[in-house]
Amino acid sequence: MSETRDSITDVWGERTMEEPERWVQSACVLCSSGCALDIGVRDGKIVGVRGREVDHVNHGRLGPKGLHGWIANQSTDRLKRPLIRRNDQLEEAGWDEAMDLIVSRTSETIEQYTSGAIGIYNTGQLFLEEYYTLSIIAHAGLGTNNLDGNTRLCTATAAQALRETFGSDGQPASYTDIDETACLLLCGHNMAVTQTVLWARVLDR
Repeated sequence: MSETRDSITDVWGERTMEEPERWVQSACVLCSSGCALDIGVRDGKIVGVRGREVDHVNHGRLGPKGLHGWIANQSTDRLKRPLIRRNDQLEEAGWDEAMDLIVSRTSETIEQYTSGAIGIYNTGQLFLEEYYTLSIIAHAGLGTNNLDGNTRLCTATAAQALRETFGSDGQPASYTDIDETACLLLCGHNMAVTQTVLWARVLDR
């Protein structure tokens, strides 16, 4: 992949967004850092984001996902209608048709193989209320215990590693410790690539 710009001398890149009518305070949920950001809104649409300089976590910085993730909201490639495979081709369908297909296929599977044949794999980007709703659908609605997601494959593995290493499933230190420490040892972790905002804080120190 070729370099699109010199990101060392041109950190933010070209500013292409429209001027927002207002800024809405929010937070980035695209990784585990917890960066505060403002969402620029114009005509009811997101036109850009900026890090919140006063925030304790990110000090106004945003990682690549936080900086550019909003662009997908207006992408012309974004799906707006369900797709159903017909004759080995994905074709647009109505919402009622798509839901009827899901219900009929799910019912057939449960009838033939029991509800244990149904599984749900979810994202790590949901809010608590959405996880609760999904759990109700899985357990009470479909009758399956096969509910899994990125939170187990990602967060749970980190939590187990923390338990084995430090005796607690939460981080043993805080971001503020980075600002105070005289020595920082990284083992098996490329923070400059995987946690760009936190790495910038290390560089500040």
